[in-house]
This record gives sequence, C-alpha cells and structure tokens, in this order.
Amino acid sequence: MSENTLKHVEHFSSTIGARGSTTPKEKEAHEYCKQTLESFGYETHHEEFYSPVSGWMPYTIALSLIIFATLIFYGIGQTQNFSAGAIAASFIGLFTAISFFLEMTHRDNPLVWLMPAEKSQNVWAVAKAKNEATRRIVIMGHVDTHRTALAMQTPTLWQIFQILTTLAAVAVVALTVLFLIGIFNPDPLLRTIALGVAVIPLVGLIFTVQPEFTPYVKGGNDNATGAAAVLGLAERLKKEPLAKTDVYLINTGCEEVGCYGARDWIKRHASELPNADYLVLDNIGGKNSDVNYVVSETVLLPFKSESRLIEFAERVAKENPDLKATPFHYKGLYSEMSICARYGQKVLGLLSFDPKTKMPPLFHTVRDDFNNVDPGILDKSERLAWGIMQKIDQA
Repeated sequence: MSENTLKHVEHFSSTIGARGSTTPKEKEAHEYCKQTLESFGYETHHEEFYSPVSGWMPYTIALSLIIFATLIFYGIGQTQNFSAGAIAASFIGLFTAISFFLEMTHRDNPLVWLMPAEKSQNVWAVAKAKNEATRRIVIMGHVDTHRTALAMQTPTLWQIFQILTTLAAVAVVALTVLFLIGIFNPDPLLRTIALGVAVIPLVGLIFTVQPEFTPYVKGGNDNATGAAAVLGLAERLKKEPLAKTDVYLINTGCEEVGCYGARDWIKRHASELPNADYLVLDNIGGKNSDVNYVVSETVLLPFKSESRLIEFAERVAKENPDLKATPFHYKGLYSEMSICARYGQKVLGLLSFDPKTKMPPLFHTVRDDFNNVDPGILDKSERLAWGIMQKIDQA
C-alpha cells in the first residue's frame, strides 16, 4: 500500500496534534487533507456545517433534568401539593426519557437543540472510474479527536461505563413511571424509592461532566489512521483507478461529538448516489489489535453492516489469510458506521480492536499518539479496504 499513509498519520498526530471537534486544529487538519488531495490532482470540495461542541453534553443535560425532576417529586411530595409536584416531574421525565432515547439512537432531539454549536467542515474529492461508472463507493475517515474521558482510561472503567449506560437509560424510564404513579398516589415510599433510583443518574453525571474539563488527545490511532488511509487510498486510486466505480473520498469532521460531519455529508449527497456502498475507516492501526470488519454496533439499539459488504470482507479475508481479518460486534459506543446505517446507507465499518479489552487500543487516552500506531496493522487494514473495493468493483 501507499508508503505515504504513515507519513500522513504522523502529520495529523504529531505535527498538527490534538484536533478537537470544531477547533482551529481540526480545521488545520482539513486544510492538510485538501492540500494533499489537490497535490494528487483531485478537484476538492470544502463544505462547512454547524455541529454541537460536545458528545457528552446531551447526556449531562438529560441526567441533570431527571435528577432535578426527582428533587421536585420528593420535595413537593411531602406537601399537600404532591400531585402538582408529580405532574411537573412527570413532564420533565417524559421529555428527558424521549430525548434520551432519540439521542442514543442518533436522532435529532431537544437535548441537542439546547447545546451550543460551532462551525466545522468536511473535505472530499472523487476518484473517477477508468471506464463509465456504474457503481459508487464512499470512504469516510474523520480527522477530529476526543477528550480524555474517564470512562475510557482503563478496561475496568470501560466495563463499568457500559453497564452504567444501560442502567442510566433504565433509571430514566423507571423514574418517569414513578412520577406518573405519584400523580395519584401520595405514598412517601414512592418518593424515597425515587431518591434511591436517582443515585444511578447521579453517578452517570460524573462520567459525562468529567470529559469537558480534560484536554484533547493527539489521536494517532483514533483517527489519524483512518483519515490518513483515505489519503493513501486516494493516492493509489490516481495510479490504479477502479474499472467501473467512482470512489468518493471524504475526510469528515465532528465524529467525536456525534458524527455530525457524516450526517451532513449524507444529508447533502446521499440522494445523488443511490445504491452507493460506504466504507468507514476508524481506529485501524492500534498496537496489539486485530484487523476487524464490524458486523454491528450497539449502544441502545443495534445498527448492522450491509450483509453483501460483510460477505466481500469475508472473501478478502479468506483469500488473504495473512491479514487475519475477523468480524467484530462493537458494543457500548459507535462509529460513523452507525450513522450511515441510521440514514439508510449500505455500510461496512473497518476498525481494529484489542482482543482482550474489546476496545480500540489506548482509546481516548493521552497515550494514543504516533508512537503507539502499528504500521503493520495499518497496512493490513488498508489492504482489507482495498480488497473490498476491488470486490465491489468486480461485482
């Protein structure tokens, strides 16, 4: 594969460094993508959009609201106006529960409307087919990096966080049910139970507030590798264009706060590319990781990869046993793969996971830098992507 891919990784993670969503450093990374693509001879496109500035803040707002509602429910429940307090708490609880569900399933919701937004951008180009194009492939790799969230600092904290995410969702629903019952029932026990259940969102609040006060990571693996691979594949496609497939090469912004770059690109362009196949490149070069193709991603509900693309990945893996590429079910978080699936696109995610922790190596930690990128894993992941592209082109 392209010998320059690793140089792009180094430039993103070391020369530019931490690239927080909507920050000047993210913009600098996109400018580098634009200049690099133009140096290969591509006509580039630069599209701006507005994005929320945090992926944690919607949950902070939701958990704060449900705790506030519990305090109203408990406090006014001790008075003759218990019913009014329960009605107010129920209104807040229903608002929170519905918004919480919408946010966890990647749908627009009031929690996002309450957040500040800043400008970001996508940079993209098209590698034209050698002959008349009858197919389209869209390749995405985000340039932005995350903060050093407490939930990702150790495998144990990650496991706790995954459990807490489920418990928090259950607690929001349970509290809302208690509030509704409390409209007609003045029993103090209901109010006491609600206080106990509210401990869960209170603990969750610690995990959602903490990241906002931490620095951005350099993101060697997440996701300098994916962004660099888009550029590496762009360079190869100039020399070896696919026979009958146009390839859209996209370096997205604001993945780390909810994949708003991918959302914006799909909303603008998906209708122009019916039946396009999407490949998402994210965390594809971490040390001590496997080369994986993602079958599904699940936070609250599962989002699945396209079965035909999974079949292509399986065939490439079988034909190239040295890749040691294996399927993976991603649980607890998501990539742009989920967003593509959510918006009805045929997609496959390529990521690399530590087989022991089930996380991308050094995920959202200060150690995720260029020194901890494995060139061999990156090369194999890039070759897997190229092989899948070949299968699509030949189908």
